[in-house]
Amino acid sequence: MWLRKLFMEEAFDFEQRCRLRIGVGIAFVFLGLLSIVLGIYAEQHQIFVYYLEQGHDGFIQGFYVGTGGGLIGASIVTIIRNYRYLKYPELKKKRAIVESDERNRMLELRTWAYAGYTMFMILYIGMLFAGLVSMTVLKVLLVVGAVYGLLLLIFRTILQRCM
Repeated sequence: MWLRKLFMEEAFDFEQRCRLRIGVGIAFVFLGLLSIVLGIYAEQHQIFVYYLEQGHDGFIQGFYVGTGGGLIGASIVTIIRNYRYLKYPELKKKRAIVESDERNRMLELRTWAYAGYTMFMILYIGMLFAGLVSMTVLKVLLVVGAVYGLLLLIFRTILQRCM
């Protein structure tokens, strides 16, 4: 199962992982392009600006073009980095050792866990104060919190069955 490979319970092929990252990077380049096209289209046709809020004419285009450009840039860096791992055997060997090191894997898992708990706490604090600002913001944060909590329960159930 992919979870066992992800959490290093099964052996993984570093070359296969690099190819997967390159494929995902290409998909994210297309998503970034879609975001840029959507931002330009929305600005030209005034789609989202009048529907959501008046007075923010340039924000939507800047948001979509900026996030799309950032996504494309990060994806290209990921693609190049993983392509270099596949092209140079000595670099691939060093990186494979670093990624398979148990200490590094434990640090990564703990980092994700601490960041997740902290994000959930910040989200809850945001919910406490959001009602004072806007009911729309409160409802959005409640939905995000509910989805986050549901994902935690789903992954805990999956991991309990796998381990």
